[in-house]
Amino acid sequence: MDLTTAPVVITVGTINSGVRSNIIPETADMTGTIRTLDSKMQKEVHERIKHTVKTIAASSGATADVTIDTKTLVTFNDPNLVKKTLPALIKAAGAENVSESTWVTGAEDFSFFGEKAPSFFFNLGALPKGTDPSKAGPHHTPDFYFNQPKKVLQVTKKVVLL
Repeated sequence: MDLTTAPVVITVGTINSGVRSNIIPETADMTGTIRTLDSKMQKEVHERIKHTVKTIAASSGATADVTIDTKTLVTFNDPNLVKKTLPALIKAAGAENVSESTWVTGAEDFSFFGEKAPSFFFNLGALPKGTDPSKAGPHHTPDFYFNQPKKVLQVTKKVVLL
C-alpha cells in the first residue's frame, strides 16, 4: 500500500473505559472511522489495524478483539457519466463555478448507488445570504451552517466534482 498516492484517514472518535479516575479499567472500547479511496486499500488497512491492535495488546500480556464494520463503500464517480453530465453543470452554474477534485476522504453512503448503476456524486453549494463561499464551514463541522428559511439562502452556483 502506497500512502503517497492516496490518503487513508483513521479517526478514533470515542474511547470509553473505567468508572473511576484512580482505578485501572479492565476493558476499554474505542470506536471511529476508517476512510480509504479503493477497496483493496480498505481491506489492507483493516488487516493492518487488526494486527497492530492485537500485537500491542499481546506485548502487555493482554488480548484485544477488533471488529470493523464496513458501513460505506468507496464512492467513485463513473468517468463516462461525469463526461456526459459536465456540460449541463457548466451551463447551469457557469464554468468559473465548477471545479474538480482528485479525491475527498469523506465517507458517503451514496456509494451503494454506484454498486447498482453508474453514479456521479457532486456537491452543490448553498449558504446564508451574504456569506463568502470560501469562508463557509464544511459539512460535518461545528461551523457548518445551512438551515435558514429559503428567502435568505443563496445558491452559490459552486459545483465541486468529487
